[in-house]
Amino acid sequence: MTEEEIKSLLKRYETGDCSADERAWVEHWLRSRFRSLNWDWKDSEQRNRFKVLIKTGVDNQLFAPEKKWNVVLMRAGIAACLLLCLGSLFWYLIRQSPSDAIARFYIEEAVTPGSNTARLTLPNNETVWLDQVPTGQPVEIDGIELIRLADGSIQYLVDESLPSERPRNNTISIPRGANYRFMLPDGTAVWLNSATTLVFPMAFVGDERLVSLTGEAYFEVAKNPEKPFKVIANGTEITVTGTRFNVMAYGDEQRVVTTLVEGGLDVGDGSATVRLSPGQQAVTSKGSPTVKKSADAELAIAWVHGDFLFEDLDIRTIMKYVERWYNVDVVYQEPLPSKRFGGTYTRNKGIQDLLNHLESLSEIRFKLAEGRVTVMK
Repeated sequence: MTEEEIKSLLKRYETGDCSADERAWVEHWLRSRFRSLNWDWKDSEQRNRFKVLIKTGVDNQLFAPEKKWNVVLMRAGIAACLLLCLGSLFWYLIRQSPSDAIARFYIEEAVTPGSNTARLTLPNNETVWLDQVPTGQPVEIDGIELIRLADGSIQYLVDESLPSERPRNNTISIPRGANYRFMLPDGTAVWLNSATTLVFPMAFVGDERLVSLTGEAYFEVAKNPEKPFKVIANGTEITVTGTRFNVMAYGDEQRVVTTLVEGGLDVGDGSATVRLSPGQQAVTSKGSPTVKKSADAELAIAWVHGDFLFEDLDIRTIMKYVERWYNVDVVYQEPLPSKRFGGTYTRNKGIQDLLNHLESLSEIRFKLAEGRVTVMK
């Protein structure tokens, strides 16, 4: 995307002539910058009104004559916001289309490690940051009702009068550094790890409950033997009727790891299916048969309790966890020692503390600068 194309996109957004994908990209761009920077507004009322406009996507009403605040000041504020963003984001934007940027944003937006936040995208492309939903106050959007419970989780209720012939999918996305507990329409509780996306329907219709996962999630499935619960994760299909299990299926991994905590489930890769009992794990990967083995369930779900729990892992595997949680890039200077690590470390501590701890256990050294960790001997 050239500079002229970027300017054209922003102009189309202002006039209401951009596509749904372009509109969504501009809104999350503005919202992201708004949350991270302090602009000079005329007063707090103007600031809050502009925030509401961005969040609700009323782009064709930003400059309507009936607005009570100063139109010129609003235009100047938005223009300043866009110009400041343009300088820092131009190099990034010329390498990606708006749709690519949207897909990357919700996985890679930096948040403070330990943040409890998630972004819900509705079928009409409207978005909601779930951590901003008021506690105990129902919020109705596009035929659904969101209720934020006292423990921070979100209960998702569906208007039963809506047509159910063709379920409409929703997407919940977790940025790096965050995690979130979410309640599906059937009462299934899901804990979502950082850099994770879960796609699910507004209502489970038909003879099964189907969701799609990229990343890592821990499920406590609501029992319903008549309607099995299925997870599709990078080519692996997991089928249950009521159970507790963890699935790790990140796009940058070569395998999908399913660990059963309680109940029973079947794991298939398209060619064969294995049945797991509690304390067992299935590992599937393209071109290889599914492997079933004994596993430590507490090790698999340590992240749910706020911990890194490493057991005989090499440094490259550990640094994948670091990348996702602390939103950094990792590069290596060869050769590296073959040292393997084990132990527990709280995820709420800073990255430098973790790197210092790993250094104390080995000959490996780390350099952290400008969002990049260099691993060296």
